[in-house]
Amino acid sequence: MTLQLGPLREESPASSRIYDVIIIGGGAAGLTAGLYAARAKMDTLLLEKAVWGGQIAYTGLVENYPGFPDGAMGPDLAVWMYDQATKQGLQTLST
Repeated sequence: MTLQLGPLREESPASSRIYDVIIIGGGAAGLTAGLYAARAKMDTLLLEKAVWGGQIAYTGLVENYPGFPDGAMGPDLAVWMYDQATKQGLQTLST
């Protein structure tokens, strides 16, 4: 099933495109979903109203995230997640 995104802003190219997947919320879960959908070659749009990465972008040292035995700074994780997802072709729109 595909959904057509209604008008967001008149100048927005996203307003007239048809997407396979639309994800609402650009936190860690939304970025992960977007990464896997884009990697599966689905035409995917991720919408976020605040900051990419969600709450983790406001967090200091994150010591319980897999793959980082010494921890990582939350804002860094947010940027890395966003960069990885968009590199795979995820389209994003900040509303």
